[in-house]
Amino acid sequence: RWREQGLHDFTEQNLAPWFEGVERMLCVQQATPETVGPIGHIIDQGAAANGFLQRQPLMRNATGCDGQGLCQFGCPTDAKQSTNVSYIPRALERGAFLFSGFRAERLHRHGNRITGVTARGTNAAGRPVTLRLTSQRTIVAMGSLFTPLFLQQQGVRNRHLGRHLTLHPAGVVNALFAQQDLGNGRSIPQGYGVSDWEEQGLMFEGGTIPLAGHSLLNPLVGRDWVRFTEDYPHTAYFGFMIRDTSEGRVRRGPHRGLPLIRYHLNRQDFALFKRGIHTLACWYLDAGAKQVLIPGLNRIARIHNRTELERFLRSPLKPTDFLISAYHPLGTARIAASPHEGVCDSHHRVFGHPGLYVMDGASVPTSLGANPQVTIMAMASRAADTLARELLDDMDSTHTRPQGECA
Repeated sequence: RWREQGLHDFTEQNLAPWFEGVERMLCVQQATPETVGPIGHIIDQGAAANGFLQRQPLMRNATGCDGQGLCQFGCPTDAKQSTNVSYIPRALERGAFLFSGFRAERLHRHGNRITGVTARGTNAAGRPVTLRLTSQRTIVAMGSLFTPLFLQQQGVRNRHLGRHLTLHPAGVVNALFAQQDLGNGRSIPQGYGVSDWEEQGLMFEGGTIPLAGHSLLNPLVGRDWVRFTEDYPHTAYFGFMIRDTSEGRVRRGPHRGLPLIRYHLNRQDFALFKRGIHTLACWYLDAGAKQVLIPGLNRIARIHNRTELERFLRSPLKPTDFLISAYHPLGTARIAASPHEGVCDSHHRVFGHPGLYVMDGASVPTSLGANPQVTIMAMASRAADTLARELLDDMDSTHTRPQGECA
């Protein structure tokens, strides 16, 4: 799809080494049955009964995982190869400087060329410190929600900046297996997947949440809430996410510069969402669930058979009748073939502002339909390699180096 939009460099052959390098760095490997837990067998059984073939444990970056089920809160053992244990230590070993606790406030300019940044923070004694860095290249990597706001604040003008927000709308269906302990607190939340409909924009993946989330993310009160919470060990969680065609927008909000996010789920994506709900419910029923739970903002629909399921989905439904979450915001400073179509070129250089780059989820051109971590890292690695070669050429020709001062 990207090549059809004029990004001809993005071929499988060109990108393969970068994907492979990221996966080596993050120790990517397939989840084990022990850490996936019983939910993997339930989904495998139900999906197989409905003719789905691409059923498998997910690839994940968690070497030495002991299955504590707390991935959403951050890995308590650092088995999850986040950048704090993968990329950042290796950068520091190779001479990088890391200034933590600073907020970038202003880009330096010489005409349209970006020549550095000013940031403010505090020192070890808690005193205000201003950090001024002069550099030949400056990379903005604040994520899809803050990168466009910062660039706009710094005078970058492009009609695509802050637009084209995609965020993988996701749904969940639960089921009760009263006689079975599903080990929700002793297994990984997201270890199994079914990808038959990936090309159609629908990816099924595990989505078990910790007990705290199970208790809080429901509309129940009183005895119903107590019963629901006590059923946590017997409640199966599985979900799906959509490669959305809907797009949103990020603007500066009225409170302390925080982003104001507008996003409307279009009819096409909502129809795909309901298809995901129907499919998951059928898997559970065929795997032996006595009761399927479809959570919404105001109620939980309880389904016992396919007749009830069909009746529920034929009723007049709105997105607010479901519990819809969203992940992986992308695209608000997207790369494109020209400034008429995006904010950055194929090497992540911001159009019209030499020396300025965006290397984060904001630069991803479209919704992916899959977790974007490896894609973002592969794209950034590719762009960083190009940038490094440019810097080496510049240094060979001018014999200058970046300078910095702390006041």
